[in-house]
Amino acid sequence: MKPLQHGTPDPTRAVEIAPKIWWVGHVLENDPFQCHVYLIENGADSVLIDPGSKLTWPHTREKILSLMPLENIRTIVCHHPDPDITSAVEDFVAEVGTEGRVVVTHWRSAELLEHYGWGLPFYEVQEHGWILEAGDLRLRFIFTPYMHFPGAICTYEPKTRTLFSSDIFGAVTEEFALYARDAESYFEQMKPFHTHYMPATEIVNHGLDNIESVELERIAPQHGSIIEKPFIPEIIRKLRKLRCGIYMEFKGSRDIELITRINEVLPEVFERAAFFDNFQADTRSILASMRKIFPITKIFALALIDNHHFIKLSTALEKAEPCRRGRHQILETFRKVFYDRKRLFMPSEKVYCLQEKEPRTLYVFPLLDQDKSVFGVGFFVLKRDFPTGEEQKEMLRKFEIAIDIVAKREVEVYRLESEKTIAYAMAITDRLTGLHNRYYLEETVPRELAKAKRYGYDVAFLYVDIDHFKKVNDTYGHAAGDEVLKRFAHIIIAGLRESDMAFRLGGEEFLVVMPHTTAEEARHLGERLAETVREKGCVEYEGKPLCYTFSGGIVDTRECGYRLKDLLDRADEKLYEAKRGGRDRLVM
Repeated sequence: MKPLQHGTPDPTRAVEIAPKIWWVGHVLENDPFQCHVYLIENGADSVLIDPGSKLTWPHTREKILSLMPLENIRTIVCHHPDPDITSAVEDFVAEVGTEGRVVVTHWRSAELLEHYGWGLPFYEVQEHGWILEAGDLRLRFIFTPYMHFPGAICTYEPKTRTLFSSDIFGAVTEEFALYARDAESYFEQMKPFHTHYMPATEIVNHGLDNIESVELERIAPQHGSIIEKPFIPEIIRKLRKLRCGIYMEFKGSRDIELITRINEVLPEVFERAAFFDNFQADTRSILASMRKIFPITKIFALALIDNHHFIKLSTALEKAEPCRRGRHQILETFRKVFYDRKRLFMPSEKVYCLQEKEPRTLYVFPLLDQDKSVFGVGFFVLKRDFPTGEEQKEMLRKFEIAIDIVAKREVEVYRLESEKTIAYAMAITDRLTGLHNRYYLEETVPRELAKAKRYGYDVAFLYVDIDHFKKVNDTYGHAAGDEVLKRFAHIIIAGLRESDMAFRLGGEEFLVVMPHTTAEEARHLGERLAETVREKGCVEYEGKPLCYTFSGGIVDTRECGYRLKDLLDRADEKLYEAKRGGRDRLVM
């Protein structure tokens, strides 16, 4: 097929790729993985798609201003949470504010994006029938799970039949080209990205099935080049046959059985890395998969968090921990890995942050950030007699990228959490009782309910209210009332299991949320709580005991489903039924 003729669009200006759809990205020098930003012009309800990074935002901003005021942008679509498309949101919000604006994404992305603390509400597409209406504009969202990210979505604009495909159809290009010139050469540029980042051929074909359910005039990916209609069928046909995620040439091995086993295990590894829980949980799962092939005992990493300190990440740790030594000692120790990007084998005794009872062999590899700069060192800890030839390096290298992904996200979470720990703790905690507050309830419980729905377990609510509390305040004063509240909260905390969550909702109202618990099981906890209050709940006031009781309503997801509001409303109804029935009782 002959190349399409577009001329050479001027990348210093906004480019209209379809009626009222603009490319507003920026070309970074010597970057083979350019990130594109798109703008749907729609008056005061305009939509910005994948806003870009802090590196590109000043240029994207100028292109947008050449078309409209920034204030016209009300909707920001973030197809996934990587910083190359999301970090510009902070600058955008700082300039125009958050009022009336929303981030459109999938719930799995929202769980990570909320750590940026933008103050913007999330429009989770799965909660709105995969449709967004913004003024006269109607966008459709296509679910492409695990194509680079577990909550991967594409955005489809039906009037122009344009698909904004995020990482899907992205490419690594030696030179910037806004439009693909032909299907064959562009697909060759797509292959390096898709073979590394798409976890399995089956997953890719499932996503392509969903994409091909709509009529396509053009595909506008986040990376690479825009693909127009004549090239789309051929590129999709080729992509369906690509051995994504596991298609890496084994130059040195003739062991077909071993290669087959590696190919079977790699999709498991990349799927876990794409889901992302935390470094320990993810690498434990990855470790279990790798043990089907290698005599591996641990996965370990040192990741740079600032100019002076690394954090130590390991399958053996509960959370990331800073290393005692500073950056310079580590850089000196791993000079070849950092500066030469070498993969090497070395004895475990040479690594001060690794404490092994027995001598081990370490496979050491660089961790690379979005700019392909080294931000840390990864280790596969193997038995001492593991062969240390080039063939073994080649095999182990197939698994590096999964650790790179998990470590990179863990570092981002660590940095964000370190910065916000104190402020966040104050924001989510009731100062009087030390329990969580309503803000934290609305932030965390919907996620717990979503997990419960997905994995099929029960969640119970115990909604309680201290009886005649107003009389306590009126008779003895607010200081006495505060002591009652603190004592009651202490009793609740003492009776909780590790998985339970307790909240003070305001005044004398409290809520206990119990995952993996039915209403009947919650009733037993409520009864034990009532017993403890009778035995130990009294507060000393002017030399006399000030005692109290409480009433409660109990519901669970079997009765009310998995929406927080429905559970709270029904629990509240039962609480007041308990009060009308004489108080000091539980209604289930």
